[in-house]
Amino acid sequence: MNDVLERQLETTMTTSKARVAVDRIEHLRSVRQLHEQKKWSQTRLAEANGVSQPAISQWLKMARIDAPDVRPGTDGGTAYEILARYAANLLTRETMLEQLSAWLYARDEQATVGEGDVPPLNLSGFNLQVGRALDERFIDENDYDSILEAVAD
Repeated sequence: MNDVLERQLETTMTTSKARVAVDRIEHLRSVRQLHEQKKWSQTRLAEANGVSQPAISQWLKMARIDAPDVRPGTDGGTAYEILARYAANLLTRETMLEQLSAWLYARDEQATVGEGDVPPLNLSGFNLQVGRALDERFIDENDYDSILEAVAD
């Protein structure tokens, strides 16, 4: 297999993996929203999805973490979702960088700061989201560094 074909296959693999991640997030979000906003019971959700009620219970737990509502002005409920959309070719690099540069990552509230100082960035939240996308090859190291530089400013 030549190198060009190998790179094409790797790109297709990553793009497909990202689409699966986006679809999973959207599915979990819709299940959660039907339950919380439209008051569908877990039994009704189970019947609609062809799964057991305990499976729906697990999905709802996952959805509260992985599939929050989309933040206004963005294309995702988490930084990871935005990066998955980018890797699935649903967002341009410019849009992805713009949205994640403005993303409000958790601040380290326990750090001692002087008057007027901004608490330092809690990199655990950043790494859980952006680092996960890097590990899954949704972004490369240059994108990671660009996002890190933008949020550090």
